[in-house]
Amino acid sequence: MTETNKLSVSFFKDFDSREWDLILDNFNSTVNYTSWFLKYIEVLNSPSKIKNYSFILIDNNKPVAIVPLYVEVIGVNMQISMGQEPIAAPIFSLDTSDEEIIDYFWFINSKIEGIVKECNCILARFHYSPLLHSNNSKNYFLKFGYRSEIAEPDWYIFKSNHSYVVDLRLPIEILIKNIRSRYKTNINRTKDKVNLIILDKNYFEEIFFEKYISLYYKVKGLKRSLEAFKLDKIAITSGYESLLMCEFNNKLISAIAIHTHNKKARYNSSIQLYNVAKNIYPNHFLLKSSIEYLKRNNFEFYEVGEQVSSGESYKVSTKEENLSHFKAGWGGKLFPSVKVQKEFRNV
Repeated sequence: MTETNKLSVSFFKDFDSREWDLILDNFNSTVNYTSWFLKYIEVLNSPSKIKNYSFILIDNNKPVAIVPLYVEVIGVNMQISMGQEPIAAPIFSLDTSDEEIIDYFWFINSKIEGIVKECNCILARFHYSPLLHSNNSKNYFLKFGYRSEIAEPDWYIFKSNHSYVVDLRLPIEILIKNIRSRYKTNINRTKDKVNLIILDKNYFEEIFFEKYISLYYKVKGLKRSLEAFKLDKIAITSGYESLLMCEFNNKLISAIAIHTHNKKARYNSSIQLYNVAKNIYPNHFLLKSSIEYLKRNNFEFYEVGEQVSSGESYKVSTKEENLSHFKAGWGGKLFPSVKVQKEFRNV
């Protein structure tokens, strides 16, 4: 614990999972702030020797901010990021005023810059989620020398500043109507030929999960460790992840993983075997199924994916344009998905 006047911090390592997650009840959060996700990032990025510096800011014994924070080695340099991606920005308790947030942010920034100096980091990256479109998601980092453009590496997520979010509070009839007409045609061609399998906290079968792991390795190779998949299993059975899978002729051909928490969901990843059969569109089928599934389970918002836009530092490829077009076809509206970076090479 570190103290400055009435403010103090308690680090993630000092909590057990239950204690940490109970504190989240007083915050408008996404899955990125849960104890499960903070541990998950450590496992996923173990090759970069990532270290978890996440902390809770406390004001007079009351938790007022949650600050995810990691330091990792990229090449020969240290930086604040997670797998080179931006870290979820700090969030503040629901009853915190704008004036208090600004004061707290000065303290938070001093802690971040202290870690920058301690670890000799060359940069820091953070991300404001479009699922947190409230006062708690204002870009306070701009007051401290951060900029809203990341040029390296040349990734899809860094070329976007907005993301499509489906408002699941709408009637299901409207949600389906808002799906692009051509996609509905593809779904109708597919739905009677395939089976839908959903693994979540209410239903989990090990045999289907093992098939998912096998499909992942077949499509993407050995990019993830079995330890990471074990944490996926914990997430599914704990309600932090839902896995929707498409089976054709008793063979698993596609799957999407959705991160879920606090009535908010985010399309996280997908895998698919291509050229399985004509007029089979498993990802279209699974996207529509995910909207129906989340609506049935009383979720309110569903981030489907980001829209790329050209910038001064990069060009958008045809493949990236096509992916952005695909994300736009599911009835979502665009919300800011802001990434910020500050460089410390000359500090």
